[in-house]
Amino acid sequence: MKSHHEGMAEGSPRSQFVTETKSRPDLRDPTIVLSLLEADQVVAAKWHSRFGRRRLSPGVRVLLWGLRIYVVLMLVAVLVSVLRALHGSP
Repeated sequence: MKSHHEGMAEGSPRSQFVTETKSRPDLRDPTIVLSLLEADQVVAAKWHSRFGRRRLSPGVRVLLWGLRIYVVLMLVAVLVSVLRALHGSP
């Protein structure tokens, strides 16, 4: 199995980055962390960092439900308008 560094050319910017860094990389820098992870490790890390549901204030919940109801009413209005246009009623 190939190691991570075998496929890199000596003069490539990434190989220079690897050789110029200290033996222990600065893990506070997200770009360095992402460059060290494999693709499936990045996906797994993103999957584990889900935030979950937020607690919303009652005012925000009422606003969101109002917007949902508005969207449904507008969909009904558009549907009625389209049906009237298709049937050609005045």
